[in-house]
Amino acid sequence: MKVRVIENKAHDDSRGQFLRIFDQNHYGIKNTKLEQVNISYNPKNQTLRGMHFQISGPVEHKFITVISGSIYLVASNAHSVLQKASVRNECFYLSQESQVTLLVPSGLATGWLSLSENVVISYLMTSRFQDCSYSGFRFNDSFADISWPVLPKIISDQDLCWPLLR
Repeated sequence: MKVRVIENKAHDDSRGQFLRIFDQNHYGIKNTKLEQVNISYNPKNQTLRGMHFQISGPVEHKFITVISGSIYLVASNAHSVLQKASVRNECFYLSQESQVTLLVPSGLATGWLSLSENVVISYLMTSRFQDCSYSGFRFNDSFADISWPVLPKIISDQDLCWPLLR
């Protein structure tokens, strides 16, 4: 499973800019139903969210677009180590200037680190969040081997308490 980078075409005129971040037909994603639309606001630089993944429930694809600011996003199959899989991470620098949407397929853990203040992220999901169907692993787990560009300064207690993969 690989993350798909979708180039969004911006339409600029005297009023500003219009950017379509999801179009089921345009992106070749048929029969996709969005169940939940989220906005993540991170006011402080070096705020970490992740690494989270779905462990049960309906298939959950995510469409992630940075609206304001910049982030370093990691998508990882690291949670599959229970099946003796090797770890593969895909890493992306995203910003409001990049004008891309990432399609993160179901089955991948995701996390991001804000690289500026006042980061706003649009996060569209094809299934509804259910707390009991989620898990995670520590962002600094050596087995996951994620190279963050800077060390996080703000991390939730939950993200600090995820178990190690091995």
